[in-house]
Amino acid sequence: MVAGFFLMWPLGRVYGALNWPTFHSWGLLHGAFFSAWPTLSIFTFLALGYVRLFPRVEDTPLLIVGLVWGLLLTGFLGIGAYLSASAIYGLLAITAAVVAALSFFARHKLSLALLVVSPVVFFNMQFLLGLMSLPMREFLFDSALDSFDKTKWPLIFALIGWGLGSVASAILKRPPATV
Repeated sequence: MVAGFFLMWPLGRVYGALNWPTFHSWGLLHGAFFSAWPTLSIFTFLALGYVRLFPRVEDTPLLIVGLVWGLLLTGFLGIGAYLSASAIYGLLAITAAVVAALSFFARHKLSLALLVVSPVVFFNMQFLLGLMSLPMREFLFDSALDSFDKTKWPLIFALIGWGLGSVASAILKRPPATV
């Protein structure tokens, strides 16, 4: 978790240098760290598998690529109000293609699809801050529905990619039929 916290600094620098939204330094200071910190902590956990002292998770390179794509997707969907519908659906279609390609090679296909969407989920879980306010029930219910609505489409497209990758993997690994 500590390494994930310290990785937010280079993430902000990269996003700032590329002029990308959401995870630049200003964005991280104003709430985007709710998504970046847990995502970078998971990234650190996966990357530590390459160090001999730590156990390695199966499908580590695929999970890292999926997590990085999820962070990029979250960065652009974070400004979804400023994107056109075609840009948003283009990002979601790329998500389905990335998840399908990664799922084709992964052993734990569903875990990979859910990990790709996890930064989006973390980004939209900021409504939990409302637990500290007095009119908690209304705020929590409205915010939870809004967060689900924002998370629904990336999850659907990731699951479509998971299904496509799983079907392609099953078809290509099937033994030839005997006549």
